[in-house]
Amino acid sequence: MNEIFKPENFKTLKDLDKYDLNFAGIYALRIKNISTFPLLLRNEIENKESLIIYIGKASKNLGRRLEEECRGKSHGTFFRGIGAILNFKPPRGSLIGKSNLNNYKFNLADSEKIIKWMNENLEFECLKTEKNIDFIEKDLIKHFEPILNTNHNPKKSKYLATVKQECRNIAQERYSN
Repeated sequence: MNEIFKPENFKTLKDLDKYDLNFAGIYALRIKNISTFPLLLRNEIENKESLIIYIGKASKNLGRRLEEECRGKSHGTFFRGIGAILNFKPPRGSLIGKSNLNNYKFNLADSEKIIKWMNENLEFECLKTEKNIDFIEKDLIKHFEPILNTNHNPKKSKYLATVKQECRNIAQERYSN
């Protein structure tokens, strides 16, 4: 398992567009320096053996999935989590009337700041695989315990859960007159 996602194989997220990632697979996102995270989150990851903070999958096109998560194309789970831990807030009431009350989004200016932060502070690595992709993803999450994965992770972040709930509350909050 330690042969997968070796630190020397990670590439800066800023260079994402330089790679042909049109394949199915698993990806890992790693933070370059944990001091760029809020103190409460740093305390949760300081004693980990790996700086991998998220593991995800793409059943068809890994490049497209990474754009969704790291370029704000659809404000995926990872994007929302990073935004929340960086203390960005969605527009108040933006989820009112929506069917999914978890999928808050940030405004354009904040989204651009989140993307800039990710480009400066995150690295990625990919594992090409088409078979057993769900099993492999779950197994890697259990092994690496990436702090921003909330499913299949025995050591998911309590801090992340708190700040994401705060964002959901703001996005569901009605304006008072």
